[in-house]
Amino acid sequence: MQINIYYKTGQGNTFGEQLDNLLSHYTPKGNTIRLVLFGNPENRQEFHDQRRLASQKLSSYFEGRPPVFTYVAQPPVERFQLAMEVTELETEIGTQIFYKQKDDLPYIIVQTGGVKVLFVGGASGDEEEDCIQKQSEMIFSGLEEIFRLEGMPVSSIVRQWNYIEKITRIAGKHQHYQEFNDARSRFYLNTEWHDGFPAATGIGTEYGGVIVDLDAVYTNGSDIRIVALNNSLQVPAHDYSKAVLIAPDDEKCSGVTTPKFERGKMILRGGEGTIYVSGTAAIRGETSYINQGIEEQTRITLENIEHLISLETLAGSGAKKFTKAEISSLRIYLKEVSFFEPCKRIVEEIYPGVPAVYLKADICREELLVEIEGMARVKLWSD
Repeated sequence: MQINIYYKTGQGNTFGEQLDNLLSHYTPKGNTIRLVLFGNPENRQEFHDQRRLASQKLSSYFEGRPPVFTYVAQPPVERFQLAMEVTELETEIGTQIFYKQKDDLPYIIVQTGGVKVLFVGGASGDEEEDCIQKQSEMIFSGLEEIFRLEGMPVSSIVRQWNYIEKITRIAGKHQHYQEFNDARSRFYLNTEWHDGFPAATGIGTEYGGVIVDLDAVYTNGSDIRIVALNNSLQVPAHDYSKAVLIAPDDEKCSGVTTPKFERGKMILRGGEGTIYVSGTAAIRGETSYINQGIEEQTRITLENIEHLISLETLAGSGAKKFTKAEISSLRIYLKEVSFFEPCKRIVEEIYPGVPAVYLKADICREELLVEIEGMARVKLWSD
């Protein structure tokens, strides 16, 4: 089972026209599992209206069996107003795909050869009523129930995307991102993370409150290996000191909680592997590079990613017979639209031809100008 990610952009005068344009030019190459739309709603009501319209159109297009879907209020920074990330699976004979729903949240189960994979998209709280912490707790409570129903441990999460409205805003004594981290830490408390925490991204949005997407893999005695990857140039995020956290102590977690994710997560099966690269920025140790422009921050960020997927890192994680990983897709988050051209020039020098999307988004530290995530592939050496 191989995951492929690529991007499409839509043209038109309205959101509906752009989405129709996207779908009219989309011919699935495999089993479509996840779609993420990135758009530029002008206000909260428009965000909800556009998300509702997209859900209806996707359900119709996929004849009632749509992929999991997320609409994110992050404007594409190129000339297009709407971009779509497509996740497709190349499946083997005997693979079964189940389209399910818990309350109002659809999810997909893929089963093959003793492996059970869960895909969730668009899990959200009620941002009209609740603070970031309560929204996050509501989401994690719903997700916990899905894991219980499917007989999968929460620790089977391998990748998580966390979209947080106004991520660096301080409400009272609490930063939005830290409120989310506290709720995530409490969600993770009741499980053993033998293979490390998930790969993850925590990124800002204009609207939507808190939205969570995730992939989970339950091996159940199969030949899959799941390996946590960390970067010797950076302190693991879950080991950050209080110096870089913005919050009072969380009583339920006995202190300020850290962001619970690894720099990457590798899924190995047979002679191939997939690496989820977490959201990565210009941080060395646990300290941001400050007083650096977009070009320097982009180069430092890409150096961090290259070191994460290097032969040295893979060998240190026990994957000694694999080739150097090759990046297969990228998401690039930019704090300002004006950073697009210099950032793109550097990214394309290092990763020419790699499918990528550039989005305007607030990043979890005010001083950071760019954050990059992606996926990579590895293969066994052939003799």
